[in-house]
Amino acid sequence: MKYSKFPKVLCYDDWFDLFDVINNKEFKGIPFRTDIFYYPETEEMKEKRVSILDSLKKYKKEIIEIEEKMVQYLQLDIIREPSIYIAVLKDTRNPEHENITAKTFWPLVGGGKKEIRIYIGRVSDYPHIKRTNLSSSDEIKNKAVLMMKKHLTENYELGRLPLHPRPLPSAVLKRNENE
Repeated sequence: MKYSKFPKVLCYDDWFDLFDVINNKEFKGIPFRTDIFYYPETEEMKEKRVSILDSLKKYKKEIIEIEEKMVQYLQLDIIREPSIYIAVLKDTRNPEHENITAKTFWPLVGGGKKEIRIYIGRVSDYPHIKRTNLSSSDEIKNKAVLMMKKHLTENYELGRLPLHPRPLPSAVLKRNENE
């Protein structure tokens, strides 16, 4: 298992939502119900919370810039040494074949992740490895890491790997209505 000293990426939206939940009565789309979760807030706490929200609004551009740079750094760290997960999947076009794939998770601004999956080979390409040991085989893991590094490096250099999540269709529609 890979050890990472990298702390959790700063996420502007998460911090703003966290301190604004009492005002909005919602956190990440989940209703904040005071009948279930009673949160007594003193006047001093409220003043500090409002002060935090004011600072977050004031420095929003700078905080988002820091968040983007942190995500970019983490992405480069993943390219350097990707954490991979090996899976054996049935070929959908030909169920007689089983494919070995590797996946990793690509961090995105806003706290999301994109799954990146690559093809390693067929199970029949590795007759010397027991079927039950395929996902833990050092030979397959090493090959998968090298292939993933190559895949990520090529796509990163070509600008094909995202920094931001794709907007949801409803967000695109709302944005177009406001323009």
